[in-house]
Amino acid sequence: MGVPYDLFWHLNPQKLLPFAKVYRRKKQQQSDEMWLMGQYVASALDATVCNAMPFIKRKRKGKYLEKPIRVIPMTDEEKKIEEEKALNQFLSFFNGMDSEANNKRSKGE
Repeated sequence: MGVPYDLFWHLNPQKLLPFAKVYRRKKQQQSDEMWLMGQYVASALDATVCNAMPFIKRKRKGKYLEKPIRVIPMTDEEKKIEEEKALNQFLSFFNGMDSEANNKRSKGE
């Protein structure tokens, strides 16, 4: 929006600072939104165009984002849940490796 024309000529420069801060904050928010949109577009292009090109050798197929990019910081409770999930995945991975090693030993490999 900005400062109304009449008000602009009657304020001293010090009182214009809050308007400038709001303007910068809005511009930063717009920039953040455009960056986020670019991430979605890049993901979509990776999932479609890059997979459709047979002459490009890639180790993995591109795929679209499985869930939206999080903009709002996680709460402490959500962080704790995510840490527990990661720990469980870590433990199940190493338990699986341990069981494979035991199977190989028992077969005499």
